[in-house]
Amino acid sequence: MHVSKYFFNLQTVQLIGFSVALAISYLITPFIQSRALKLGVLDKPSKRKLHTTPIPRLGGVSIYTSLFLTSLIFVTAYLNYRTSIVGSFTLLGIFAGGTIIFFLGLLDDIESVNPFIKLFVQIAAASVSWLLGVRIVQVVNPLYHSDLLLFQVSLGDQVITFNTVLSYLLTVLWIVGITNAINLIDGMDGLATGISIISAIAIWAVAVDFRINQPAGALMAATLAGALLGFLRWNFNPARIFLGDSGAYLTGFILASLTVSCVVKKVTFVVMTPVLILIFALPILDTTFAIVRRLLRGKPILEPDKEHLHHRILAIGLSQKRASYILYFISGILGIWATCLISGKSFYRFMILSSLIVGIALFYACIINWKHQKLLRDLFIKNKSGE
Repeated sequence: MHVSKYFFNLQTVQLIGFSVALAISYLITPFIQSRALKLGVLDKPSKRKLHTTPIPRLGGVSIYTSLFLTSLIFVTAYLNYRTSIVGSFTLLGIFAGGTIIFFLGLLDDIESVNPFIKLFVQIAAASVSWLLGVRIVQVVNPLYHSDLLLFQVSLGDQVITFNTVLSYLLTVLWIVGITNAINLIDGMDGLATGISIISAIAIWAVAVDFRINQPAGALMAATLAGALLGFLRWNFNPARIFLGDSGAYLTGFILASLTVSCVVKKVTFVVMTPVLILIFALPILDTTFAIVRRLLRGKPILEPDKEHLHHRILAIGLSQKRASYILYFISGILGIWATCLISGKSFYRFMILSSLIVGIALFYACIINWKHQKLLRDLFIKNKSGE
């Protein structure tokens, strides 16, 4: 096969995009950590938080930079496949809204922003994406012809098409909801990052299915997964740097926009709604329980507490690492379920990509961390012997 044809093979481009984003994120995160320390942009300990020392919180800068640079590098891939990609994928809408939401989070990381102003800007960012084509326009009616074993249900038209107002409201509600859901689970070292990686590879595996056929969306999901995985090396317990609001908002926004641009636009499957719910099941459930819990107690919905799912797991005596592994496992099972609903091939892709992620994580833990710890031990012994 000719070299150029191999390079511009869509699946090859996606894997290269994943690798490039991973490398950029991995390399620049220590620099961003150092700058955050010098600038004093730190997440300070409190009764509600788990860490006991101030931690830099500019991880979103690493994610955004990695995504932006990788997308620039691979713009040639978009141009090369303009017929199948540019006409059907809203890259500009995702990046425009994502940039707004990133700078909102960055400002909040540096200087606390009023919650209502944050909500207003989030709606504005989602509105910009909607105007640029990130829209929920129609969905399959799950009750059009449903066999419920004991009886059958047939209500309405096969496809439900939304008018402009409903399309706008549903799109903004979905994007803003998922954005905040990802931010809410970012309460433990590496948790939001790891769960978002699993969601990203689930979208990646689904987007390349021949019935959905969104290769550019798959490339974007691959790039996000790579950026997050490179960052996870520094964010996993004990964390050297946090995602911060800039990273959590940006990640949630892109994941939500990707599902709208890649999955919802394909209305041929009744299973699309459960697939979307399964991909984001943990953040959605945690957010829903938090809202209900605060309403029942008469507390403001936006008031933080220490009763999220990860807090409850820690309360039974597990360490942060073990709690993360449990929630990663649950998220992985939900990802398997979601991809199985699409096709067997999507399931196999998800399993292969998950194995790749686990392999890289093990490389971090068993090789890089071991060498780093050995270097510190040798340095300690050398200093002690010199006394």
